[in-house]
Amino acid sequence: MTVRSIDGEKLGKIFAVQEGEFLIEKGLFFPKDYVCRYSEISDIRDGEIILLHGKEGLHRFSLDEERGVLADQGIGADVGSAPMVGKDEVAVPVYKEELDVIKREKQAGEVRVHKDVVEEEKELTVPVRRERVRVERRDVKDRPAMHASFQEETVVVPLRAEEVEVQKRTVVDEEVVIRKDAIEEEQRVAETVRREKVEIRSDGDVEGPRKLDLDPDDPTFRRS
Repeated sequence: MTVRSIDGEKLGKIFAVQEGEFLIEKGLFFPKDYVCRYSEISDIRDGEIILLHGKEGLHRFSLDEERGVLADQGIGADVGSAPMVGKDEVAVPVYKEELDVIKREKQAGEVRVHKDVVEEEKELTVPVRRERVRVERRDVKDRPAMHASFQEETVVVPLRAEEVEVQKRTVVDEEVVIRKDAIEEEQRVAETVRREKVEIRSDGDVEGPRKLDLDPDDPTFRRS
């Protein structure tokens, strides 16, 4: 995208973006890079970015000023997420998303054991004893009687019998045993992930895409 100042002057084109700011390339044969924060954007019209200030408000993006002016713009010694790799060059990180799987337990179902009280008649045969009377008369033939009173009296002979009393007691008839076993199974999950795709476009007569020759020994180089 083309970047213009508040008065309409063309300042350059964006060639890299990072968190909080974007980089502007100004010039054709001897390009210079400038950094501009998103908060400095005034408007976007017809695919062009209009800034709140003129070109004097741009900040040079170079290794020499890394700990100078750029530090005042919120860019640390490692130049944020786009580390410096040389004069007037910057490494632009390209991000992508990956999936991390987290397992947690949840209730998948339940088993209920319900007991109802059922009444039924139960019969038992119980042997019982009772006494009964047999009366007989004997002829004893002139046995002497002692203490005869010759008075009316009633002799009572008690009769005994067994009766049945029913009592109930609770016993365990059976048990219902519930066991839980842990089984493993595979479950496929799918989720949409995003990744950044780099597209380089140029306008006018340029030599081609700028290449970043990264030097791993550079102290300002940071792998992302």
